[in-house]
Amino acid sequence: MELTLETIQKTIAEADNFLEIGGIERHKRLCYRLLMEEYLLDYLKEDPGAGLSIECRTTDKKISVIVGVRGKERNIVQEHESEFADQLVEGLDRAPKWKYVRGENVITWSPKPAAPDLKSIRYMIDHLAERKGQFALAIIIRFLNMGLNVIEPILTAEIIVAYSGSHIQKIMMIAGLMLLQRLLSNLFTFLGSHMLRHSYSSMLKKMRTGLTERVLHIKTACIDETGSGLFIQRLISDTDNAVEQVDNLLEISTDIFRLISLLISFAIISPKMLVFELILFAIYGFIQRMHNRSLTVDGRRSRTAEEKQAGIIGEMVRAHRDVKLLHAENSLMEDMRESVEESVDRTTDLRVRSMKFILLRTQFVGVTNFIYMALLALFMVKDGMPPETALVLFNYNGSMYGCAYSLSQFISAIYDLALYSERIYQLMISSDYETETFGDVHLDRVRGEIEFQDVSFSYRNSNGGKVDVLDKLNLRIGVGEIVAFVGKSGCGKSTILSLIERLYDPDDGKILLDGYDIRDLDMDTVRSNIVMVSQMPYIFHMTVRENLMVAKRDVTEEELIEVCKKACIYDDIVNMPRGFDTLMGEGGVTLSGGQRQRLAIARSLLKPSPILILDEATSALDSITQTQIQSAIEDIRGQRTILMVAHRLSTVIHAQKIFFIEDGRVLAQGTHETLLKSCDAYRKLYSEEASA
Repeated sequence: MELTLETIQKTIAEADNFLEIGGIERHKRLCYRLLMEEYLLDYLKEDPGAGLSIECRTTDKKISVIVGVRGKERNIVQEHESEFADQLVEGLDRAPKWKYVRGENVITWSPKPAAPDLKSIRYMIDHLAERKGQFALAIIIRFLNMGLNVIEPILTAEIIVAYSGSHIQKIMMIAGLMLLQRLLSNLFTFLGSHMLRHSYSSMLKKMRTGLTERVLHIKTACIDETGSGLFIQRLISDTDNAVEQVDNLLEISTDIFRLISLLISFAIISPKMLVFELILFAIYGFIQRMHNRSLTVDGRRSRTAEEKQAGIIGEMVRAHRDVKLLHAENSLMEDMRESVEESVDRTTDLRVRSMKFILLRTQFVGVTNFIYMALLALFMVKDGMPPETALVLFNYNGSMYGCAYSLSQFISAIYDLALYSERIYQLMISSDYETETFGDVHLDRVRGEIEFQDVSFSYRNSNGGKVDVLDKLNLRIGVGEIVAFVGKSGCGKSTILSLIERLYDPDDGKILLDGYDIRDLDMDTVRSNIVMVSQMPYIFHMTVRENLMVAKRDVTEEELIEVCKKACIYDDIVNMPRGFDTLMGEGGVTLSGGQRQRLAIARSLLKPSPILILDEATSALDSITQTQIQSAIEDIRGQRTILMVAHRLSTVIHAQKIFFIEDGRVLAQGTHETLLKSCDAYRKLYSEEASA
């Protein structure tokens, strides 16, 4: 393809998707995207239309992105002079490499995937603290069971010798001991498993609760960029899999002790065969080490792809109504198919590669069995080994492979646990998921005065660049005032409200609440004193009553009725099948847009916050209902500071102060009458609406 602005973006997007599937951290991918864009734009200036190619390679040990630009030789990695590029290179674990091959400038980046952080396993185990006594007792029972299992191969050897010598009395005695050993082993297994299940249940509850709380404190911008699929996958699937691997490790450890008893038995019966067994184990361990290395890389890629798939599927299910109404099934299914194919292909690659190692391991066992039988025959002929001894050793060798497989599973379980715990632990410590930070100043009473001082804000686009929204914005809102923000779409009205709510933080400048920098205030001061109703409020999959109680847990029936009447939703509720106890669909899909907004307004009125924010909160209402709600708002004039955003100026003309926003600044402010006289842009906007 030709080197153009469009193909540069396409190439960067393809590389980013490949790196994400490969498990490369987000900040490294961002550095690479920006750096590669710098390099390719530099080549574009010199030779527009040159040939451009990209190749993404995957091996067991590394992944590589190779970008080629045809043309004259130019080492862009060394020649590109930019302080920004130097900073980007510092953000990478390995700098890109350049070489000139057959008329093509080739830039290669081979990032180093993070190895599973074994320390994160400790994070998992710490969640067993609440039931540590029960967990410890379960472990003791497991160890007792391991001791019983150590006896089993000894009894098996004895009964083989007894059968060889036709010692009937000894056979019956050993058979009884084996029965007793099995009964006790089963009893210990049941008791241990029962206790562990309760411990795992506690672990899972604590882990999911802690992670959910953590996700709620992650910055809104980070969740917007990442998507919900990743968080849902890690909260539900990864936590469940991690607990399962902890149980696998304890289960497999029984066979490891059995392995130790077999090795001791070999040492006693035939030291020569012990040496042979150890050689087999070394080869077997080497095969499994290669397997585990590929499992780590492939597993990370597979689970990253599953996260993307979960995100897309979740969105399609949640938005199924809009998908049908837009008749967008076919177009969205294309994205869906791509994500499903990516996820299934990665999982298939993982299983195929695993099958190759399983076949290699199985073939190895078949070959060594042949050699083993030949050696036993040789020892019987040359060294006079008794047949019963050869039979016992052959039986031990069969058991050894079972234990060896358990050992390999033990290693795999450790890697899997490390991988799952790593993905969970990343939510707790990774810089990729920035958390909100609040100050430590607490205000017992908030009056509701708000001031912006030279506030600038920009969003980050998909390429890591910035889109400016607010530019040194200055405004002041007095206590108890009803103010409105108006202006053309995209001027920054809703952003101003989100900054007040601290869903985002300004790049520069200060936002003062009652004279305090809002960043110095604690979370309780900010969030409990500001309530916001958006244009598309979320209604939980709960009853009407429970949705309202989200704002106030101890609300009385009288209060519910009062706020619902003020929000003009009471008549709708009493006409529902079960009134206040009617179950709402997910996201409020059983309600109309206007009903959702009115229910959200009722919910906001229940929360006695001194600051009420309405962001297009009445956009779906008819004019009569809107007038009634405006009347309810007028009733609390002076009691709360009320901020409103509306596209329809008719809904805000009675505000005490109107801020007209343009190009991220306050172009004019005043009452409706004042702005009609003094602001041409406002007068034009009002005239256009009146004409429409």
